[in-house]
Amino acid sequence: MAEVKPFSAVRYSKENISNLICPPYDVISDEEKKRLQKLSPFNIVNIELSDAKGKKNKYANAADIFKAWLKDGVLKQDDKPAYYFYEQIFTDHGKKMTRRGFFAALKLVDPHSGKGAVKPHEKTLAKPKADRLSLLKAVKANISPIFGLFDDEKRVGVELCKKISKRAPSATAKDKEGTLHKLWVVTDADILKNIEKYLSTKKMFIADGHHRYETAWNYSQEKKAKDKTYSADKAYNYVLTYLCPMEDPGISIWPTHRVIGEPKDLEANIEKYFDVHQVKDFQKLSKKEIQPMMIFKNGKYKVLTIKNESILKKAMPGKGKAYRNLAVSALHYVLIPKIDAQEFTYVKNDKEAVALAKKTGKIAVIVPATPVESLKAISLNNEMMPQKSTYFYPKLASGIVIKQS
Repeated sequence: MAEVKPFSAVRYSKENISNLICPPYDVISDEEKKRLQKLSPFNIVNIELSDAKGKKNKYANAADIFKAWLKDGVLKQDDKPAYYFYEQIFTDHGKKMTRRGFFAALKLVDPHSGKGAVKPHEKTLAKPKADRLSLLKAVKANISPIFGLFDDEKRVGVELCKKISKRAPSATAKDKEGTLHKLWVVTDADILKNIEKYLSTKKMFIADGHHRYETAWNYSQEKKAKDKTYSADKAYNYVLTYLCPMEDPGISIWPTHRVIGEPKDLEANIEKYFDVHQVKDFQKLSKKEIQPMMIFKNGKYKVLTIKNESILKKAMPGKGKAYRNLAVSALHYVLIPKIDAQEFTYVKNDKEAVALAKKTGKIAVIVPATPVESLKAISLNNEMMPQKSTYFYPKLASGIVIKQS
């Protein structure tokens, strides 16, 4: 089962770190990067997405920045190993919510074996993995965390997180989305021991950060091969992970929509495999076991549902029911099966997806969110969903805590 342990994090020396944190690297546009850099010369984006400097490439420059900030006291390493409890207070579609969990060092296991306690659910792409590996090898630290979920039916984790949140936080931040971030450094011996024992009976489901997890695994294998004094407890065998109970009331999963040039066989596939419904039926149909999808093309919408479940079984032999029933699965295997995932543009907001389709003369595919229960079932079945099948909101901040590797 999953193995976690406390660690001594590298953190900003300030308590208010609003101008110092940034979102994960893969959601930062060029404009957002510039905005973050203007907030502070010490914003973590300068390491997460560093620029080349002189003859140094961006990864070597990131390493130099990290070392300089440690030397100058901008960043400091905690004296004692701890679990770092983390709370995000945010508004989701008009509803105020709070998500609670904690950062820990999670023991890496082979993400490709299907036998480990850490369960991925999404396919990954080679280019971002190569990028993150170069950064990790240069900086030798996890700048941003993996997002992991664990079963907490007895709500032990939920209640512990609530209890910790009543203490005074060690650091706080507020981002441009209005999300309030709070961090607690917990070194209580009984809590450390109980968490490690409790999670040792659990599987860990990767919610977000699949590329970073595989990168950390590849890095650990490279280090292991060269380490003449190798031991299983070396820091590079663990990855910075945010652990959140599946039962936490603050979990929110958003859909990720697609924009793509219209394939030649689109209309033929719609006619052959799907029933067409009115736009007003989309929300109602989204609550059914087999998810619908909505196509925007030439200023008009079509809501599609699969004609027969047998079509899904034939298109996805060997896949479980939870996998087959997702709209993103029907999209990639039935509606548009010949398009590589890298050719899609991924957009989290349906209105933005439609606007982009109008602007570019392409089509937008609107899908419902993936239920957390489906994620769990698919992960346990050792299946990999198409890329960008889940979007956990809000994103975890980078720079809240850093784990050296």
